[in-house]
Amino acid sequence: MNALEAILKRKSTRAYGPAQISEEALENIIKAACAAPVGMARYDTLHITVVQNEDMLARIFNEAEEVMFKAVGIRKNMNFGAKTVIIVSSAPAYREGVEYAHAGIVIENMVIAATSMGIDSVILGGPISAIAQNEALKTDLGIKAVFEPLLAVAFGYGSEDTPVKEHTISVNRV
Repeated sequence: MNALEAILKRKSTRAYGPAQISEEALENIIKAACAAPVGMARYDTLHITVVQNEDMLARIFNEAEEVMFKAVGIRKNMNFGAKTVIIVSSAPAYREGVEYAHAGIVIENMVIAATSMGIDSVILGGPISAIAQNEALKTDLGIKAVFEPLLAVAFGYGSEDTPVKEHTISVNRV
């Protein structure tokens, strides 16, 4: 599958089967992350945490559900059954907000690479709030104090075949 096909085929999957992605696939996803274009080549400002431990995944998603409930009064389980979650964290960037762009680019590279290998994904924000608000969880995940978790993505094999949605963004040409 070429890059454009992977981009067009990628979708958010919210129900996963029990199979874990292979170590080779995980390594390729991480290689794709490390190939992301980062401003001023400041790769040292980024950190990737791979979580495959089932107890830790449950802890993250339980915390995320509690944070959501406290914030909006709604219980929402964001654990869709994926066996791998990758968290992208960043130290403060050279210009405010740039770290979010870097994290987004890293995540996009990972999900496109995963799609090209037949692996499904969903980008997650909810668990990030839980990790950021819980120093013990952040510590247990091995995320050093200088880094702030910004985005996460779950990877696995979808248990249901959901169609790719077509999206439109307004465009003007000058």
